Amino acid sequence: MVLFACIIAVLMAAIDAGILNLIVPAIQEELNPSQSTIGLMTSISTLMLAAFILGGGTLGDLYGRRRFILIGTGGIVAAAILSMLAPSAEALIGIRAMDGIFQALVNPLALAILTVTFDSEERPKALGIYGASLGIMGGFSSLAIQYFNQAFGWRSVFLLVIGLGLLTIFLMLRFVSESRGSGNRKLDWVGVLLCAVGLFFLVFGISQASGAGFLSASVLIPMVSGLVVLGVFIGWESRVQSPALELSLFQKPAFSLGALLVLLLAFAQTAIFFHLSNYFQVLLETPPLQSALMLLPLTFSLFVFSIAAGTFVNRFKTRTLITGGTMLAALALFLFSRLVSPTLSTWTVLLPMLMFGAGYSIANIPRMNALLSSAPPALAGVASATNNAIMQIGNAMGIAVTVALVTTFGRNYYLGELEAAGLDDQQISQVTDLLRQVLSSDVPSIAAQFAIPVEQLEGLVGNYQAAFTTGVTQMFLIVAIALVFAAFIIWFRFSNNNKSA
Repeated sequence: MVLFACIIAVLMAAIDAGILNLIVPAIQEELNPSQSTIGLMTSISTLMLAAFILGGGTLGDLYGRRRFILIGTGGIVAAAILSMLAPSAEALIGIRAMDGIFQALVNPLALAILTVTFDSEERPKALGIYGASLGIMGGFSSLAIQYFNQAFGWRSVFLLVIGLGLLTIFLMLRFVSESRGSGNRKLDWVGVLLCAVGLFFLVFGISQASGAGFLSASVLIPMVSGLVVLGVFIGWESRVQSPALELSLFQKPAFSLGALLVLLLAFAQTAIFFHLSNYFQVLLETPPLQSALMLLPLTFSLFVFSIAAGTFVNRFKTRTLITGGTMLAALALFLFSRLVSPTLSTWTVLLPMLMFGAGYSIANIPRMNALLSSAPPALAGVASATNNAIMQIGNAMGIAVTVALVTTFGRNYYLGELEAAGLDDQQISQVTDLLRQVLSSDVPSIAAQFAIPVEQLEGLVGNYQAAFTTGVTQMFLIVAIALVFAAFIIWFRFSNNNKSA
């Protein structure tokens, strides 16, 4: 029941974190926000979660993990109620900012409770069930969100968060005992705030890259500012007596390499879910609910292999499992880069979806077990918070960076095609404006309006489809290469003296 309580708590937080991404069109239709407002509205929760998650883990370690999960859950439920009543998109931004802070109390502490509840023999199995349950429930929750959205309106989807929040409060009070770290640690407020400010600016800068480009001032200034503040944060943590982040944890290969891998795995998983769903809906014009159904094989694979990976941990060497799983995930991404096309269907990418789910789970469950096991029980919340903070950064980077890559590759391909046809800059601008009209309408009506042969416009749309496909496939290839490099680093640097090292 402790395991079930932690699963429901994190499921509530996970659904709450991603809920706006699924209902943006409905919100846009009712509240009519600007594009910049939409971007901030959908990203502010993740930004605040990443910024304050380390502080949430520390508070739980010091003053009680169950206590702060209950506080965080109460805040999330309150934010969901306010979201249902939000009169404007601007009000939603403020509500979601508050919501992200409360999420930072739930995410790390649920995992910390599992770490101190289960011993080294039971923990891998518990983590396997934990990961599998979140995977399968997360997949079906997207279907539930879309159903509520289509049947009752976007405001109704927050009832799911409220229901899970009330269930979390009941389970925590009924079945989970209070736990906290031992010793005379104090809350490092300066460290928590420096970490929050640094992570906020870093993730905010990355999130702007999709629209402005990596070398723009709107990206570089907040990113550099964030890195500078994080540098000050690390310097402060190395001197303070009770640091918010135990830098000594990173001296252990199991922890430092595990942190690196979770960043890349979160990056890859987010890239696949986001871009395949986007490809289904934008290029193939698949309805949102059907698009969610087409991704269920990936969710199912994550579920099955997370359970299996929990039983593998005590039977095989950790380095072998992590390296093998990472390579399998990289191979799946390579297959995505070869198979994605305008004729894409679920059957076309069924094998790589199953392979990625298997590789991700086989690498991630032993990685998570090794990382959490390397920390002493008194620092379980800090270790879990660090793991989750890096995962949230990976999620934010997974969308921001890959969208920027897809846009760059696609734009370069499309402009190259137009330049090869002999068009100058003014003509290219006119063609791209015409393409936007075609994509928002239909080919015959636009052809009649501009007295252009239908065949020419179909060729224009065909070039766009090829450019879109090129951007997505090249992005998948780059992510695959990054995972291959990570696998090599882990194989040569990770200790493999025993099955749990």
